Amino acid sequence: MTEIFHQLGFRYQWNLKSIEGEGTGDGAIIAPRYMPKEKVISLPLSFRQKCFFDPQYYLPNSSSGKLSTYEFFPQVIADGFRTTEWTTELAYQSAYECLEFQISCDFRYLVAPTRFREGMPSDYIESQTALFVDPFINAYIDLGKPKPLLLQIILTDQMLKDKSYITEVLNWVTGIQMIEGVYLIYQHTRTHKQVEDIEFLLSVNHFIKSIKESGMVVVIGYMNTESIPLMCAEPDIITIGTYENMRIFNTLSFEGTSTDKKKMHGPNARIYINKLLQWVEHDYLGAIERVVGDLKEFVADNVHMVTMFEPSYEWYFSKPDPYLHYFVSFSDQFRRLSTHNSIDRVQLVKDECQSALDQYERLERGGIVFDPNSGGRHLASWLTYLNQR
Repeated sequence: MTEIFHQLGFRYQWNLKSIEGEGTGDGAIIAPRYMPKEKVISLPLSFRQKCFFDPQYYLPNSSSGKLSTYEFFPQVIADGFRTTEWTTELAYQSAYECLEFQISCDFRYLVAPTRFREGMPSDYIESQTALFVDPFINAYIDLGKPKPLLLQIILTDQMLKDKSYITEVLNWVTGIQMIEGVYLIYQHTRTHKQVEDIEFLLSVNHFIKSIKESGMVVVIGYMNTESIPLMCAEPDIITIGTYENMRIFNTLSFEGTSTDKKKMHGPNARIYINKLLQWVEHDYLGAIERVVGDLKEFVADNVHMVTMFEPSYEWYFSKPDPYLHYFVSFSDQFRRLSTHNSIDRVQLVKDECQSALDQYERLERGGIVFDPNSGGRHLASWLTYLNQR
């Protein structure tokens, strides 16, 4: 069974409440961009032991947000990160102190971080190895290898879809000694909120299965609803998150000091409808109710739905209720599907996608015209991926 971890972000208190109070996650990935060091240390030990820490070295020359509270972060420890001045000594010191912090918190896994690179850089493997992988492996050995170590990698859609390039990356990753598995983050350029690129899904599926076949653990971060079809690749852990920047990876919030609220895209409030496998703008709810009758038969009925459907409720994208509702409804849906064996799981996910398509047809026959980010166009791509994987 694939585990569910929460990708913690700006509103991490909502995640903690949902995990502890409603059991919607098996653990969490802690984000220093949003949580200062002293806050991480103050988390209950029993909770930290279910989590791991993402050092978020994505842009090592930035220390926006709470990253500046971590003395081992490259920009902080080097007093201004520059690749040409990132000496072996500095790299090792950063790695040692970062791992020492993770060990002191007794996290479930330790993480060796990575730097984000656009496109398909020709020196990707050499650069990552020199800047972070080798220093972290050396520090991990010197610290006695107390916990399993995950290697974080961030892959662009160009990398994943280029067979020659991704084969080199796979050979490199599976050849690294000392690591227990991979913490994968992918960057996928998309025109709509859901992944519709069949080749991309097939490429991610191939990468996950290749890593799994080597005997390694696979954690996938920053996942949106595509985790439903990708569960068929059987990753060990997938993630769920609140705002879209916790479900769709980008480096925007690491590039400056502006608040996340100012950077949010699409202020229209949405609700996750598991029968549609989609986040739908709340403005459609009245139209949907006129087609289906009782919304409680269509939208997952939990305590957060009760709150949202109070007559006085005012919808806004930064209110907690839609996300708390999502955590419950999505985690229930994902676990229901992922508990089955490989063959049954694939068929059940296909059935789920086909059922969602059928529901969209029903709603459209009732006169509803969905905008591209609320509609079901991604479902045909998902079914094609599932048929060809």
